[in-house]
Amino acid sequence: MPLLAGILSVLALVLAAATIVGVIAPSLFRNRKTGQVPKRLSVLVWGCIAVFVAMVLAGSLVPAPPPAPTAAGTGANEAAPGNAPR
Repeated sequence: MPLLAGILSVLALVLAAATIVGVIAPSLFRNRKTGQVPKRLSVLVWGCIAVFVAMVLAGSLVPAPPPAPTAAGTGANEAAPGNAPR
């Protein structure tokens, strides 16, 4: 799964770059059949949605980090610093 998470992360970066390019020059995303050029706001909204979905999927596939090892002397049977006997 980490490989798929990496692929989705790269896809999110490519989608973000395509969104920026589409906002600057929306004529690059012209429909070849009809010749319609999308509006800049449309490119921005759909690009942000695509980046968000790719990042959510990538983040859900990243493996959890291993638990940190406990240091010596910090076991559960020792008293907390504020609970010293008087």
